[in-house]
Amino acid sequence: MVLKGLLLAKDMSIDELVCYSDSLHCINLINGPQVKYHIHAVLIQDIKELISQTNVSLYHTLRERNQCADFFAKLGASLDADFLTHASPPEGIRDLLRNDAMRTFFLRE
Repeated sequence: MVLKGLLLAKDMSIDELVCYSDSLHCINLINGPQVKYHIHAVLIQDIKELISQTNVSLYHTLRERNQCADFFAKLGASLDADFLTHASPPEGIRDLLRNDAMRTFFLRE
């Protein structure tokens, strides 16, 4: 999904983008040195090339701070579409966005 998101941002002429992922392994694969023998080496290289052409930053975040992404992952898993964009926030995400904007503190379980 990182690649599709970066391609969407490029198509929308978004000049600056900050991405957060709760997968430290994914972030390390993308931000680290070239990986030649990984099963997804081509995908990782495509992401690296897109990032090098734009002003994109990738950061790790704890799962508890990534509730909006978790919401969309669950929503996507419940749909038949491979990729879907939303013109406005779907039902159920507004409270999560508000919590994010207010920088609500979440304890780790």
